[in-house]
Amino acid sequence: MKRIFTFFLTFLLGVFVTALYAQTHTVSGTVIDKDANEPLIGANVLIKGTTIGTVTDLDGKYTLQAGDKDILVFSYLSMKTIEEPVNGRTVINVKMASDTETLGEVVVTAMGIKRQSETLTYSAQTVGGKDVNDIKSVNMINSLQGKSAGMMITPNSTGAGGSSKILFRGNKSISGNNQPLVVVDGVPVMMNITNSQVDSNYGGQRDGGDAMSTINPDDIAQITLLKGASAAALYGAVAANGAIMITTKSAQSGKVSVNVSSNTTMESPMVLPEFQTTYGMSDNGTFSWGEKLSSKAPNYAKKFFRTGFTTNNSISLSGGNENIQSYFSYANVYSQGITPQNDYRSHNLNSKVGFNILKDIHIDFTAKFTNQHITNQAAAGYLWNPLTGVYLFPRGEDWNGYKENFEVYDPARGCYVQNWTNTQQQQFGNPYWMLNRQTPITDRNRYEFGGSIKWNITPDLNIQGRMRYERGEEHWVHNAYASSVGNLYPMGRMKDNRYFSDQLYGDVLVSYNHTFNDFSLSATAGSSFTKTKTSHVDLWGEGSQFSQPGSGNIFYPNIFTPNNYYGNMSTVGKDDNWMTQKRLNSVFATAQLGYREGIFLDISARNDWSSALAFTESCSFFYPSFGGSVLLNKFVDMGKNIDLFKFRASYSIVGNDVPVFMSNLLYSLGSQGAITPPDKAPFRTLKPEKTHSLEIGFDGTFLQNRLNINLTYYKTNTKNQFFSVAAPYESGLRNRYVNAGNVENKGFEFNIGWYEQFTDNFSWSTNLNFSYNDNKIKELVDDLPNGLTLTDFGGAKVILKEGGHYGDLYVRHLMRDENGKPLQNEKGEPIVSGDSMDELEYAGNMNAKVNMGWTNTFRYKDFSLSFLIDAKFGGKVISMTEAALDGWGVSKRSGEARDAGGITVDGVKFDADKYYRTTGNNNFNSPYAVENYVYDATNIRLREVTFGYTFRNLLGAGKNLTAAIIGRNLFFFHKDAPMDPDVSAGTGNGIQGVDMFALPTSRSFGLNLKLNF
Repeated sequence: MKRIFTFFLTFLLGVFVTALYAQTHTVSGTVIDKDANEPLIGANVLIKGTTIGTVTDLDGKYTLQAGDKDILVFSYLSMKTIEEPVNGRTVINVKMASDTETLGEVVVTAMGIKRQSETLTYSAQTVGGKDVNDIKSVNMINSLQGKSAGMMITPNSTGAGGSSKILFRGNKSISGNNQPLVVVDGVPVMMNITNSQVDSNYGGQRDGGDAMSTINPDDIAQITLLKGASAAALYGAVAANGAIMITTKSAQSGKVSVNVSSNTTMESPMVLPEFQTTYGMSDNGTFSWGEKLSSKAPNYAKKFFRTGFTTNNSISLSGGNENIQSYFSYANVYSQGITPQNDYRSHNLNSKVGFNILKDIHIDFTAKFTNQHITNQAAAGYLWNPLTGVYLFPRGEDWNGYKENFEVYDPARGCYVQNWTNTQQQQFGNPYWMLNRQTPITDRNRYEFGGSIKWNITPDLNIQGRMRYERGEEHWVHNAYASSVGNLYPMGRMKDNRYFSDQLYGDVLVSYNHTFNDFSLSATAGSSFTKTKTSHVDLWGEGSQFSQPGSGNIFYPNIFTPNNYYGNMSTVGKDDNWMTQKRLNSVFATAQLGYREGIFLDISARNDWSSALAFTESCSFFYPSFGGSVLLNKFVDMGKNIDLFKFRASYSIVGNDVPVFMSNLLYSLGSQGAITPPDKAPFRTLKPEKTHSLEIGFDGTFLQNRLNINLTYYKTNTKNQFFSVAAPYESGLRNRYVNAGNVENKGFEFNIGWYEQFTDNFSWSTNLNFSYNDNKIKELVDDLPNGLTLTDFGGAKVILKEGGHYGDLYVRHLMRDENGKPLQNEKGEPIVSGDSMDELEYAGNMNAKVNMGWTNTFRYKDFSLSFLIDAKFGGKVISMTEAALDGWGVSKRSGEARDAGGITVDGVKFDADKYYRTTGNNNFNSPYAVENYVYDATNIRLREVTFGYTFRNLLGAGKNLTAAIIGRNLFFFHKDAPMDPDVSAGTGNGIQGVDMFALPTSRSFGLNLKLNF
């Protein structure tokens, strides 16, 4: 590995040095908005007749290498293009005026095809790199929370290096994938090396991370969000849920450009539970239903958490001449979590080299390497989670004693074992034992190599070929010392997992663009293939028998080597080893016909052949899309205050590929060499899911582009859902697959923005995005009279019923009489319902219907102030944490009830301990009243704040330093839940909105520095 890394660095540096060699002279200058009299950021500066150029920086400045006879072309959104001959000049300054007759900004759409935004027949929102690198998150995608209508981002509750759930326009698939495709520079990327999802009752599962956490925010030039199936239809089955198009920075010709960025934040828990401090331990060291304490107990949670910090540093260099350009960046992140001994480190290397071969051929090569190392990453759930012990620690006991002496010597076992108030409890234990003796360690490597070649055969016709290879490696070690998890592993447990993922992607595209008289034609046709391979090697063993060293199924405790484990092969050796392979071959075509730059008609088609459909009646699926748009301002004189008045509509049918091993029998090899037959029948009539999507919208800009409005209505129906139902008894199988169901999402998205230049030195811009989504299960299947249980958390279930909604919650509840008063048994305890379908009570839906984000930016001279308010309205969340706090007698509520001599519920009085021990969760599997722990998820928060100043020409002409004070998740304006409602037990389907001893959301403050020269 070290030799490969050294070779990789040597190659990059060699290429970079070669790229810097140039013979032309430097031309620099400033591009100014003539109307606003301020610098234009991101204006394009190109040498006419070539692809060589650059863009202006934050001060409107540019630098490039050009010859005396060259002509510079300056272009910008809604501005008149300017051409300036060099003629030996070294400084060329220009002022650009608005041009309402010119089509606007260039948007990167599916397959990396660039289109003018006004020509699009669907919704596509563009986000600049600034939106993700001003306030950086370890996982880049989290920086987009609240910044786009119809986009829901929910980080997993596992801290730095964890994955995030991303949704466009609601959940569509019952058992398939609901996340959008991620595309970098036109090529799809692997989203996960491994998946992340807690199990139904206890959790404790690992988080495999995702591709977003491997992207350096400072490498991003632009992000385009294609939220509808129509927009992403050209990517086919992998983009049924939309696509996130990331365009990274590339080198431009000219002198060497260097950009340095450093971002440091301090973090603390935003919200913590409230605890009682007056009643002590009971029940053999388990609960806190004991006598009143002589003095108040401290807040153990505050003692446990520490001030975390994250530092994110990056540097990039770019340069070149007319023939070769190269870009190189390096970034590192170090994050010290708010829980002790939780650390995250990452390194990111990225290189892009472009060559102009002859006049019409351009070649690009890319290489990227990312390494992540995580120690003590938080677990989502009860098991293996130190927060369980922190929160449930008996009140009044010696916290510091258990902290400093988390282990004691056990002569019988010949080793140190856990020291805790009750060592028989499997669900929680000494948090410091977990941090030191149950330490999960994760190492991830990700390699990417790619290239492309583009030949401009004529000015109107070009052909392009691209290929990218990705490899992901993950090594996860989670050894547990003797006495871990109560006495589940009295002699210890060894676990060593290795995951490998490979993806090879290639495509060829032929594009034709031509304008003839009043008509324009833009067409692309091509073919692509994607080949993926995933494998897993799990080496594990457990000392499940309490015995003297050298007997049982383990030689010695706490020696984590395979040779130390022996005996029953069902508990020792290699387990869950598997490998999957999948291939997707595709052909596609798209064409747009335009008339007088005011009417546009789109049509596209794609056919996929998926290996996952092998052994079925047809291994391919076809889907088309259609769209049209009309710019009325091109045909009707609307006056000078209407710049754009556009209506658009599109319709598409897009497939959603299926998992492997559904269409053929899958046999597994048992631990003793026995072959285990499948429990499901092969699905020979399997069809892929298909999403039928309709979108209608309006785009308008007014008052010399100061006001912009976007409105979109959408409706999607995802049919051919696949899930399993009980198989007939005589089949000898347990389950069978079916294609059925129809999940509908409909809603609207609204975005309004305003820009006002009050004086030459003072400006204000504001943007409000608002979205509404209504989900409904239109159809299921007759074999499910009680609905389909998507998730079972023990006392709370997510059940899908025909006529219901995706995410409907059904919970155990207090039994009541005809007058609504709670019933009690002969012991004076409340009676809680069972968990059968006819006993559970509907408690609401987990999904918020309304989401809103409001961004404001003020600029005065070189000062800037911006803030983001993020809001969600509706939806429900469950806190299993609060239920356990009540059941264990450590919650503030349980203490106040004892102080009051009991608790009265709807006119019926109960003893505090009898009520909360029954309605709360006091053994992680009790039939508690979940209805008491369902909360409204509505919340409004100050998501981001930045206040910065730019020191111009600090180190010389054009060498500027920008310093900004930043804050994230600062406070709530409103919330009803006792925790952060944006909680998630994982990124799978049906588990958002569940708090299961989740890591608290962090409030962060810090400093961001940017230097360019």
